[in-house]
Amino acid sequence: MKTIWKLFVGDIRRITSNVVSIIIVIGLVVIPGIFTWFNVAASWDPFANTGNLKFAVANEDDGYRSDLIPVKINIGDQVVNTLRSNDQLDWTFTTKKEAINGTKSGEYYAAVVIPKNFSTRMMTFFASDGDHAEIAYYNNEKKNALAPKITGQGADTVSAQVNETFSETLTSTALSVASQLANQLDKPAAQEQLTQFNGNISDFAETLTDASGTLRTFSTLTQSARHLLESSDGLIANVSGNAKSAGTTLKQAGSGVEDLTGALKTGTTALGTALTDSANSFTAMEADVDSLFGNAGTQAGNTANALRNQATNISKQAQSYQQIYDSLDALSANEKLPEAVRNAIDHLKTNVGTTITQLNDLASALNGSADNIDAKVSDTTAERAEIKKLAQQAATSVSGIKTDYESQLKPQLDDIATSITSTTTALNATAADLKGALGNLNGTTKTADKNLTAISSVLDSTADSLAGAGKKLGAFTGTLTDALNSGDMSAVKDVLSDNTDSLAAALAAPVKVKRNAVFPVKNFGSQMAPFYTILPLWVGSLLMAVTLKTTVSRKVRKELGDPKPHQLFLGHYGVFGVIGLLQSTFSLGGSLLFLHVQAVHPLLFMLSGWVSSLVFSFFTYTLVASFGNVGKAIGVLFLVMQISGANGAYPLAVLPKIISGISPFLPATHSITAMRAAIGGIYSNDYWFAIGALLLFIPPLLLIGLLLRIPLVKFNHWYVSKLESTKVIAA
Repeated sequence: MKTIWKLFVGDIRRITSNVVSIIIVIGLVVIPGIFTWFNVAASWDPFANTGNLKFAVANEDDGYRSDLIPVKINIGDQVVNTLRSNDQLDWTFTTKKEAINGTKSGEYYAAVVIPKNFSTRMMTFFASDGDHAEIAYYNNEKKNALAPKITGQGADTVSAQVNETFSETLTSTALSVASQLANQLDKPAAQEQLTQFNGNISDFAETLTDASGTLRTFSTLTQSARHLLESSDGLIANVSGNAKSAGTTLKQAGSGVEDLTGALKTGTTALGTALTDSANSFTAMEADVDSLFGNAGTQAGNTANALRNQATNISKQAQSYQQIYDSLDALSANEKLPEAVRNAIDHLKTNVGTTITQLNDLASALNGSADNIDAKVSDTTAERAEIKKLAQQAATSVSGIKTDYESQLKPQLDDIATSITSTTTALNATAADLKGALGNLNGTTKTADKNLTAISSVLDSTADSLAGAGKKLGAFTGTLTDALNSGDMSAVKDVLSDNTDSLAAALAAPVKVKRNAVFPVKNFGSQMAPFYTILPLWVGSLLMAVTLKTTVSRKVRKELGDPKPHQLFLGHYGVFGVIGLLQSTFSLGGSLLFLHVQAVHPLLFMLSGWVSSLVFSFFTYTLVASFGNVGKAIGVLFLVMQISGANGAYPLAVLPKIISGISPFLPATHSITAMRAAIGGIYSNDYWFAIGALLLFIPPLLLIGLLLRIPLVKFNHWYVSKLESTKVIAA
């Protein structure tokens, strides 16, 4: 230890013995800090200047004129006037050609073009065959790779910001126009148009209500299929033979369901599969009757219990079929269904009713046989034959129901499912105009799970949304109808023109998000500080390994009395460690004192830098001391991998799998994790786990430096001599 200390002190004295070496040391200490401060300051708040992004707007709207409206309306001009007062982006109003060419050239970040028929399309909202107004959106993704992420404070939120701004502007304009139209309402033609509009909305509300009821019927059918499956499986579980596997086919019935159509059609498929399972259960039971009664003489109690269990499961099946009957009855009550569908339902209801009677008779026969066995009745031949006959009849009836269902009713139900999906699609399509009143259906139509219970829940949830939407639309049409019937056009004006500005804002952004930051960081610069601090420290350690000698001269070794290799290795590292600590102190201290980078735990923030510098400097020192120039190349390779693989900028989840697999084996990964914990806050000792993981790199480095380095030195001498022999490549 004395020799190691003596070598370290000598190195410090020699490196500070002249001005040039002191300047080099100062450069090594300062460079990582400058790198860090420059990048942290540059990324401190990049979202404050999004208003400098140039956004072109080209208005080609020709306006709209009709017999109902004696004045020309140009909604495009109103949109432009509204945007002039908006400072979220640097709006530039120009022609279509200049807007598109400017976007291509990079003069504008993006552009929107309002088409010639924009006002006409907007006004067709009052027509029975109305269509959506559209604007063309152009964005230049070549100009800057990060621009779409920076502008709007998130991925693709530039588009969202533009859409919301335009949605609010367009909606406000449309409602303002509707308010202006109210001034023309005293004319008979206007009243006729409003009556037609009100009738269309009323029909749509009724369609939503009908769709809601049909969805609830589908949900009931799905639940009935689940109950039928459970009772069939229960019955099969009580019998013997390979029939026990017959009830497994429906377990994956809901897999892959991702939308409303999938949920509906999976429900109809599940019912068919459950019917097949039910028929199989009766066939299996029929085959097992002889075995059960054959054991009655020796195992009377077990046989009686088995018969009663079968009777219980058959009763459950009867209840499931009763639910199916009730669901079909509710579905056939819908007078809007085609006659062919109602006829198929009525035919199936008759067969289901017959099956219910047969199942109840079979359950009674099983319970009666169990009672006779308990009563020691010796001759059960007739009962056995009757039970087999009833089971065979039930299996035949259920198979017939399944055949009729698959061939006649299921295709019709699938068509109804497609029709309901079209209704919800239409409702979502008008959501840009009606979100505030109707809400958003996406949360319920895209969450179907992989089982029938979840599918039923999705159908019920969607039915609630449709019913609520229909109710709100119905209330609106009722109010408008009362106003029209009263003959008081001032009441109609109130309905159409009430608070257009606030309504427009609600329609453009119907949901407000309340953000609750977990481990909040006050600015983007502080969030990026770990990445821009740790990588420069690695660069600083590489610079040390390149600038400073990793070997000890013969003169120094002679002065120390020819110390052992491990003494030379550890003692000479001391100067690297000291410079590394100075680098991290200068860099991290400046970030806290001058840039005011956030740190919930300032001391731990500094500690993460100190530990990182020691590990990084020892890492590069060991590589270069053991492998020479090859070690320098390995250090650069680690730098390259850590730029993307250390979880400093992009989340590992969005990177290729090979990157996330390498990440735990990169020192910077754990340094960045520890520094983030010091900046935002520690959760469940994550800071100390990261520091521990970082220190785990020391043992293998000691193994290389103390044991493997000695034979590697001979290899390095050979490697250097070969390079020098080329007279071209410097060793």
